Amino acid sequence: MGDTYLVRKLEKLEAGLARLALPADSPVLVDRIGQLRVVLERLRHTTAGEVRIVALGANSSLKSTTLRLLLGRDDILSVGPGAVSAVSTELRLVQDEGPTGPPEYKVVTLTEEGARRRARRLLDVEEDDRRTLEELSRTPHPNVGLVQEMLAAVEQLGYGETLTLEQLSAREGSLTFSSGRGSPLIARVTARVRVPAEAWPLAWAAGRSVVIVDTPGTRKGGALEDVVIAETQSRAHIALLTVACGGGTQFTTPRAAPDPHCVFVATRLDAVDNPGNANSLRVLETNIASMVRDIGAHGRPGRETRVAAVCGPWAAADEAAWIAFDPDNPHIWKGTQPAREQWRAAAWDPSGATGGQLRTAVEGALADGGVGRLRELIAELADKDAAHVDSLEFEQLIEDGIRLLKEAGGHVPAAGKIKRQEAAARDDARPIADLRRIAREQADTAVYAADAWSKVRLPVEQSRSGGRVEAEALQPLRDLDVAGLAAGAIDGTRAELTDALASWWASHTRADFATEAPQARLIAPHGPDVDEAERRLRADADAKAAAQVDSMARRLLQHLAGRHTTDDAGSRPAARLYFRQVARVREELARLLERMLIDTFEPAVVLTQKALGELLVQQRLALVSSTGPVAVLNQIGAELQQLSTARAGSA
Repeated sequence: MGDTYLVRKLEKLEAGLARLALPADSPVLVDRIGQLRVVLERLRHTTAGEVRIVALGANSSLKSTTLRLLLGRDDILSVGPGAVSAVSTELRLVQDEGPTGPPEYKVVTLTEEGARRRARRLLDVEEDDRRTLEELSRTPHPNVGLVQEMLAAVEQLGYGETLTLEQLSAREGSLTFSSGRGSPLIARVTARVRVPAEAWPLAWAAGRSVVIVDTPGTRKGGALEDVVIAETQSRAHIALLTVACGGGTQFTTPRAAPDPHCVFVATRLDAVDNPGNANSLRVLETNIASMVRDIGAHGRPGRETRVAAVCGPWAAADEAAWIAFDPDNPHIWKGTQPAREQWRAAAWDPSGATGGQLRTAVEGALADGGVGRLRELIAELADKDAAHVDSLEFEQLIEDGIRLLKEAGGHVPAAGKIKRQEAAARDDARPIADLRRIAREQADTAVYAADAWSKVRLPVEQSRSGGRVEAEALQPLRDLDVAGLAAGAIDGTRAELTDALASWWASHTRADFATEAPQARLIAPHGPDVDEAERRLRADADAKAAAQVDSMARRLLQHLAGRHTTDDAGSRPAARLYFRQVARVREELARLLERMLIDTFEPAVVLTQKALGELLVQQRLALVSSTGPVAVLNQIGAELQQLSTARAGSA
């Protein structure tokens, strides 16, 4: 079924797109590529052949129960009071000949840009509003609570994640409002559902896959549900419109797109008042006929509408069978049996408003809960105008794909841009200039802040004649801890230089496809992933550099202090000492420390500059390679344009 060659080509395009490394700091690009993946997947499924069924209905219309009965599965979709979900669930059916396994669920969360887009729609703000999700969550609006819940869920679930139901639960997320948080952040849920052949043979699909999309139940004030339904994009072949006909629920027709044929599914028959009364039954049938006509009037020419009726408890042979099917609502079965007898004696009008469709539907519900007739109607409508719907779907997908490519292309860096980045980084002398500035500042601070200079200054200046200075007065110079000063200057330089290099690195990489600067490892190894031997080597190197400065400084200070004191015997006269001589030694010591700092850190700065240059070259080569974003997106664009041209030519 379908064009096998095109299916394989689309699979290759999907695989190329999936291999792309995308920058986390470009949320628009990540979002558009994510949407493009979905478009290619839908193109592939449409080409391979599938029957798409969408289920629409208000909360408490028993939509999910209807789907459970249809598939012969009691382990899919939440049902019952409190099971309110604002999530669309795509059920991809797989025919099983033997025992069926559990459904295989995948929960996909919104991308960062997708979350902002949904928030904008919830808050009724312009689509070009560029505020972050956190900023949007402070917008005064009745729906702001949903946006705040979405923001809170980001910490639990993350952006653009694909999770199993178990992983979702472990992160305290849920598909329903009542059992956890996070449903506003969920983009979609997909599940492979095995359908037993003895329950529902899918031979009527003629080799096509069968997909059922369960949309959120609508309700008054259900803003999130309305937004999610609007985001459901696929054109369906068949729409199942579940409407509760009793029990005080909302008796309105769900909104359906104009394309699909429709099955009006009447539910809650057990709650209809007095079907044995001819007038009451006539009113009900007239209302249903009116809604059926409205469905046809709002559809495309040729749309067909059928009527079915479903009652879950009537599908169960006895109370035990019902409890096995729906253990959370065991009391329902017994309460529906009196109504079943009333419907058996219903006062049908031979010329009823639905032309006998409602009566046939109810008779089917009395026989097996209505499942058999619903399946028959789906099989009957599946082939009607399927090619027309698929053609519209295919054309829309191509149009969406081309649009997404253009939007994504605006956020992919051009090779020329990265070349200019390479040149700018190569010519940028800030790293060495920053090193020299920081080394001077750290050296001056370390040396000039030492207490020894102030302790020596007073006795030197008191000796205004420039005469003899007592040896004890110069002792602070001999005791000056130069090694300690040097060690502090090394630590200060390392911290400040690391920040300066990070800023420099970001200035050349923040635009697109940025990666974290490696200067942290080059200059200041830290963190649990750093080898202990590497720490020791760095500490030893620091100690050695400090010791060298200390040795050289010690000679300067000893010479200064020794020249201006007499020996113990008093045989050698003391030279005159002025504080300007002390200040000159202090300046020499600061410059000595500055030189040591530059010599210590310059190799790491040069390595960081080299690393950035290599990164930009690698990015440019990856960008223009056959598996890079430019080549992949260009290839996809060419294929979509070719498909668009081919379809236009055959129209």
